[in-house]
Amino acid sequence: MKIRKYLPFILFLLFIGFCLDTDAQCAMCKATSEKSAYAKSLNQGIEYLLLAPFVILGSVLLLWLKNKDKFASKS
Repeated sequence: MKIRKYLPFILFLLFIGFCLDTDAQCAMCKATSEKSAYAKSLNQGIEYLLLAPFVILGSVLLLWLKNKDKFASKS
């Protein structure tokens, strides 16, 4: 029964984690990489850097959801 509570979050992480065809480039990076042969590795590097904030935010959110009942006021 607890899995249903976290199912949307788990599905969201799976959809983000398994995107096969993504282009994570800003306009300047795209213009520069179109002239070089390193466009694919540049995309992968940008996606790798984008992964850290998602992991941190997901961890904080998960800890908050898990422990929010411990700090409820008893008034």
